[in-house]
Amino acid sequence: MIKSKFSGDTIFWGIFTSIWIIPGGIMIFRGLKNYTLKMNETLILLLFIILFYFLINFLKHIKIINITDGKLKYYSILRPFGNTLNLKDYIGKITLTETGTSGSYKTVYLVNNQNKTSFKIMGLHYKNFDELNNAIPLKIMKYPAGIMNYLKILFLEKVSLNSKK
Repeated sequence: MIKSKFSGDTIFWGIFTSIWIIPGGIMIFRGLKNYTLKMNETLILLLFIILFYFLINFLKHIKIINITDGKLKYYSILRPFGNTLNLKDYIGKITLTETGTSGSYKTVYLVNNQNKTSFKIMGLHYKNFDELNNAIPLKIMKYPAGIMNYLKILFLEKVSLNSKK
């Protein structure tokens, strides 16, 4: 059994951003409740919605991961009771290097039977990323080169791979 180990930055930023989920949701709800179609209200409400989206998007990648006997079980803020993935349902994995504000880090995307990326593990959050990557017994697939493909997988995360040989 392989368990994920969070890096120090992940613990700090995870706690710091989690604190703002409830107040952020309340502010958005109150803003929508009292909304009067004024331009300044619209811009402020839009700002809070965008910040809330980025907050949730950051937190969804912080997962507690356990890999045992061909199964990957993970818990996150969006899946507090966990979810189990059977690794036999995936045909491969893609390993990429992504760049963010904290520098470059490795990521692993699992590719499902429909030839689409469907699960992401970011090396930014884990001390033992290489151990987690090696515990996933899937063949390594190539991701098509190019800036557009890189931007698609970076921002959309759900990308179809061509089955061209």
